[in-house]
Amino acid sequence: MRKSTVGVFPRFFCVFFGTLAASSIVTAQTAPKLAASAIQIAMVEAGDIQIPAEFRFAVYERLVDQVRASGAFQKVYRTGDHAADGIPDLVTLHTKVEAYKEGSQTKRELTTVFGATKVDVTASVTARDGHSLMDQKITGRVRFFGENLGVTNDLAKRISKLVRQTF
Repeated sequence: MRKSTVGVFPRFFCVFFGTLAASSIVTAQTAPKLAASAIQIAMVEAGDIQIPAEFRFAVYERLVDQVRASGAFQKVYRTGDHAADGIPDLVTLHTKVEAYKEGSQTKRELTTVFGATKVDVTASVTARDGHSLMDQKITGRVRFFGENLGVTNDLAKRISKLVRQTF
């Protein structure tokens, strides 16, 4: 008499992927979140990258708005705000532009393939004593429709989400 192997493979894959998914859920739940009551957002640094000033200022303003809206911190301060001087657990968000590629709104709307605007940044959060709490590269894009400054909104949303997940 032959044993049927029809149900062996589906059961194997269910058990294997079920175990894999359960282990990733456990590791995601055990990662501790950092705690801080306030964050100060530093001006966007461009370094040697040629990026228009309006992009840097738009990223900064949208970052302030997005981090405030996220609710991850009780207070959100701007660079130079002296009200943040007395807060012991203050953290600072630094954003440095690593690459900038200006696209074309017309090309995006006509072809939906060409003309994307892209900004690569390194977002880092430091504690008051200067040690790094978070450091990650993030890319903001405008691919299909919208003006080039729309990349700043995408970038601010991505950075805000990362900060919210960390704190």
